[in-house]
Amino acid sequence: MRVKTTRGFTLIEMSIVLIVVSLILAGVLKTVGVQRQQLKRDETRQQLETIKEALIGFALTNGRLPCPDTDVPADGIENPPGPASGTPCTSDEGVIPHVDIGIGNQDVWGNRYLYRVTGTGNPSFADEPPSLVGVPQGVNASFSVDPALAIGDITVNDELGTSIATQVPAIVIAFGENGASQIACGGGLSAREQENCDGDTTFVDSFYSDVAGSRYDDLVIWIPLTVLKARMIEAALLP
Repeated sequence: MRVKTTRGFTLIEMSIVLIVVSLILAGVLKTVGVQRQQLKRDETRQQLETIKEALIGFALTNGRLPCPDTDVPADGIENPPGPASGTPCTSDEGVIPHVDIGIGNQDVWGNRYLYRVTGTGNPSFADEPPSLVGVPQGVNASFSVDPALAIGDITVNDELGTSIATQVPAIVIAFGENGASQIACGGGLSAREQENCDGDTTFVDSFYSDVAGSRYDDLVIWIPLTVLKARMIEAALLP
C-alpha cells in the first residue's frame, strides 16, 4: 500500500509569500495615506475660500481689510487699529484675526493661517478710513477709483518665478503638514516654501511635491484688487 504524503511550503516559498503580501499592504497603505492627505488639502482649500469671503465681508462692513493679529500668543483680534479716523495698521503680517472675521483659526493640521495685507510702503488697505475728499465716507482710501491710491504691494509667483498676480491687497497662507516649521521659517524648507514665510511681499503658489529638497505643500489664496473693488461697488460703497 502506497502512503500519500503532503508537501508543505518551504521557507523560501513562505518568504516569497510574505514579501508579496508586504508589498501589497505597503501599496494599499500608501494609497490610503495619499487619499487622506488629499482630503485634508481639499478641506483646507475650502477653509481658505471661506476666509477669503470673510475678509471681503469685513471690508464691506468696515470700509477696510482687517489688520493681522500679531499678539504672541495670538488672541484672534487685529492689532491695532483703534476706532479713531485714520488710525494706521502698523503691522503688515501676522495671523488671521479670526475673532474679528468670525471664522476658525487653524487649518486641518492645527496650524494658524498666515495673513498679510498691503501696508507700510503703500496706502494700507487695513488702515482705519479717514475722512478724505473724493473718497466715500467710511471707506479706506486704498479702495478709491484713483489708480494711484488703489495699489497692492503683494506679488504671487509660480514655481518658475513668473508672476501670476500683482498689486494684491491681501494674501492668506496655509503651511500644510509641516506648518509649524514654516511659521518660524525654520531650516529644512525648500526655496519655494521659504518664500512664503520670509516676511517679504513676494509669495509662491506652486504644485504639491513631497520630493526631498523640493517639498512644497503650502496652500495659498489671495484677494485680487479687481474682485475686492467690484464687491465694494456692488455694495454701493464705491461709485
